[in-house]
Amino acid sequence: MTAARRAVPRAAAPRPAARPRAKPAPAALSRRARWVRVALLVAAVLLGLPLAHAMFGEVVALLGGTLMLGFWLGRWTMPGR
Repeated sequence: MTAARRAVPRAAAPRPAARPRAKPAPAALSRRARWVRVALLVAAVLLGLPLAHAMFGEVVALLGGTLMLGFWLGRWTMPGR
């Protein structure tokens, strides 16, 4: 009986369907998105830092600006994104 069970071939497990690849963004759209990000960064620096300085002081404005710049620059330049 065990020999009979060994002789029966096992059915192959079904493979999951392949995920469709994302379409690359057109070059013009990616350039526009890059300039929107740059404009947001410039607006945050020109408006946010003086406002933070007036409300919380110089040390908080400098540390907060450094933290935010480092975070966003790291997110925008992350490899494999």
